[in-house]
Amino acid sequence: MKKFFLFAAAVVAAMTVNAKVVDLTAIGTAISDWTVSEATLNETESNPDGGKYVYDIKGGVASDSYINAEPDVVFQIKNGSDKAKAFVVYPGKCYEYGGKNGILILKNTKAGDAIILTVAAKGSTAANFEGEGFPVNASAVSTDLVLPAKGSEGADEQGYVWKTLEYISLGGEVQIKEFAGGYRIKAIQIGAGQGVENVEAAEKAVKFFENGQLVIIKNGVKYNALGVAL
Repeated sequence: MKKFFLFAAAVVAAMTVNAKVVDLTAIGTAISDWTVSEATLNETESNPDGGKYVYDIKGGVASDSYINAEPDVVFQIKNGSDKAKAFVVYPGKCYEYGGKNGILILKNTKAGDAIILTVAAKGSTAANFEGEGFPVNASAVSTDLVLPAKGSEGADEQGYVWKTLEYISLGGEVQIKEFAGGYRIKAIQIGAGQGVENVEAAEKAVKFFENGQLVIIKNGVKYNALGVAL
């Protein structure tokens, strides 16, 4: 059993080794570091001196935004109602989806990559990441995909309750959608490939999904994510 637990620990560790971290508090610190398409800056509601850039989207139009240094991480939102303040960019702080239906697109992921989002509901409505058809090309590891509304217990000085949501990529372009009230995102971690190395041996294991469950094959034996033989 000791080997099983050590093996399971190695699986978990592999999900964060060599991970790529897109920290919005450390990169994209100037609005010139961002590319924003199909949206218009709302000069009345923006406050460049305070680091706030509010963008409006025409009805039926989808806008993609990304930090120039990280074009594979795309913040997409479609406006179905001509509602103002469709999204807000806070360079060096976070990106805010102004309402529901915001989609985070992660391009060129590898099957088995762990995806960890640091997120908070943007306002008085809880943010909900559980809905039909999403995530695309990923499975949720987190069982609770709802973010507490702003001002809930555990909030920071500005009232935001930051949580981490975890997923595992099935490979290719991953899409993660929020279905309720919009949210803020300040960090994205994407990492580790399929090879998982046992701490007691040099052989590599292969992990994949079978019937929605993470399965690891080592030396011809199937194990679950806890290292228990199947």
